[in-house]
Amino acid sequence: MDTIYYSNCPVPNAFLIAVRHFPETFAAVGVRFELLPPQRSATHFAFDHPSYSRFGGEIPPLLSEGTRAPGATRLIGLTPCRSRQGFLVRPDDPARTAADLAGRRIGITPNGRAMLDPATARLAGDDPWEGTQRALGTWEARALIHTLRAAGMTIGQVELIEVRNPWAAHQRADAEAATSFAPKDLFPDATGPNGNPQIRALLERQVDAVFSFLPYIAETERRGYGRLLQDLGTDAVNDFVSAWTVSSALVQERPDRVQAVIDAVVDAAHWAAEHPDETAALHAENFGLSEASVWAALGPAFHRSLEPRLDAECLAILDQTQTFLVSRGLMPRAVALDNWAEPRFLAQASRSETAK
Repeated sequence: MDTIYYSNCPVPNAFLIAVRHFPETFAAVGVRFELLPPQRSATHFAFDHPSYSRFGGEIPPLLSEGTRAPGATRLIGLTPCRSRQGFLVRPDDPARTAADLAGRRIGITPNGRAMLDPATARLAGDDPWEGTQRALGTWEARALIHTLRAAGMTIGQVELIEVRNPWAAHQRADAEAATSFAPKDLFPDATGPNGNPQIRALLERQVDAVFSFLPYIAETERRGYGRLLQDLGTDAVNDFVSAWTVSSALVQERPDRVQAVIDAVVDAAHWAAEHPDETAALHAENFGLSEASVWAALGPAFHRSLEPRLDAECLAILDQTQTFLVSRGLMPRAVALDNWAEPRFLAQASRSETAK
């Protein structure tokens, strides 16, 4: 039995379904998946294990391939993610449009603030954890730029207040001390004031707006801590994809194992399309959030679009993100995505009885 370590970000995906719901499928082909131990948290950004599969945000694998460890991974699938996202204000705040943010205080991580200006965005040092966390400020930076641009405003028309959040200012020691590397354990109470300093600052009126996304934003709204001012998820310019990578060593030495895994994940995606309630429940458990928030943030049809792809549309969305990273000096040049991608496994994927 071959053990493949894995980690996944809190994003919708069929890989999670396959690992959690169909472990016997992997066992039948001699594969056992084991969640990355918290003590090896850095691997989630460093990709430094020869038998490792990661499904999640596109920024860490782009930085690995484009800066630190070209060739360490192969890109085997992408899943578009159009999520409810944007800036939250207090429920009683009079603001109703992005234009109402003029002169207001925006809570943003130091990482996000750095990403707003190419002069300050460059990676500092060689540590994969610290450097990648810095780059994850891209989420907030792009969201703020696009929010203000929609209102005909610039960064200079708001006041930036530095406040940490769980996703772009996550301490490595905290991750290594977590109960597990599952999102629910890495980001406990990320939608409330106890686990998210930005939500606390919002409720304590230290700031007037903070960014959130994925089911976290819906859960924050459901708990009455915030109100979404403008949903950026309705505009394709804010789209992103979740990237599925595997260690290059696995592709080179055990392509049969990689093919078996992809077959199972494609099966799981077809199963998810026919099992909405179970799919939402699996994702909610992984997030540590309510099923209602999963549906509210990801939409009523998210379970039908989980099959990984490597088509031109997905690669274009990935390129949209790496263009921002290059413009900020986080990557010296764009990754040749067609060369990084390994499409043969998806092309050869066969659907089994699992999904029927």
